[in-house]
Amino acid sequence: MATTKLSATKSTSRAINYAEKRAVEKSGLNCDVDYAKSSFKASRELYGKTDGNQGHVIIQSFKPGEVTPEQCNQLGLALAEKLAPNHQVAVYTHADTDHVHNHIVINSIDLETGKKFNNNKQALRNVRNFNDEVCMEHGLSVPNKDTARLRYTQTEKAIADPNTKSTAQYSWKDEIREAIDQSQANNMDEFKDHLNQHGIEIERVTPKSITYRHLAEDKKVRGRKLGEDYNKGGIEDGFERQIQRQQQTERASDTECQPKRPTSNRDEATERDTGVTQADWDQFAQDTNELERSRQAAESARLADEKARRNREERARAKQASRRIINNDRENGLEL
Repeated sequence: MATTKLSATKSTSRAINYAEKRAVEKSGLNCDVDYAKSSFKASRELYGKTDGNQGHVIIQSFKPGEVTPEQCNQLGLALAEKLAPNHQVAVYTHADTDHVHNHIVINSIDLETGKKFNNNKQALRNVRNFNDEVCMEHGLSVPNKDTARLRYTQTEKAIADPNTKSTAQYSWKDEIREAIDQSQANNMDEFKDHLNQHGIEIERVTPKSITYRHLAEDKKVRGRKLGEDYNKGGIEDGFERQIQRQQQTERASDTECQPKRPTSNRDEATERDTGVTQADWDQFAQDTNELERSRQAAESARLADEKARRNREERARAKQASRRIINNDRENGLEL
């Protein structure tokens, strides 16, 4: 299981310095990771995007014992390829805590469009969803709903005052959250039926929002007031994750029905821990290395083209300047 955090940075150089210092594995997307700082800077200058946020950092953390540092780095590169395929990305793996984790530094510039990476609510959802996809593709578990993303009003906080015995009490909004958390629905109709069984109905659904009514309290609240996971977008993301879990379970069931090939002790340990064989990891590592080589070759070719273009532009400017000097001298009646 991997959890993720996304943040912006005013200095990719500082982010890389911190991440690289303790890295046990590192890799790059669309750049040579050993020259990531200068490469990132050159791309921003090329497109004239040197102000504001220079980049973004994702912390991708795995539960203890689930992956090796090498595998962790490969998974971080796979996440970068899904999330920012046209950006320069440096992936650094740390193993100095119980949780092996990646520092994924993304340069702000899209190499194809020249536009900046948009760090908004949709980007946060994309990071989480792509991370879940990477984990499920390699037989790893996915995290449950992030309870840290709940929103509590001052009234709700007062109900759970830590100085009183009321810490175990729930507000009616908590009951709605709990009912939603327990849902295993994969579409809106199933979701409505589930909530009705818990005394909650969906009052209104718009393209961007959803409103719930607590029948016993006869009170209603919009999903965004409960937290992003309980708004329209979060609920639909939950449907997708539930469908993916069901498909994963079905594939696992089909695999169990097939005869298994003989495995080595190392393969057996890997299968027992993650459901993925060492051969799967080796193939994934090979694919990742080939992708990295092709990206580096493309980046080298792009930089060479840009250097040649800049040289041509400098020669053209020098020629124009020389012509202006000649014309000025002629206007002043000087002999050349």
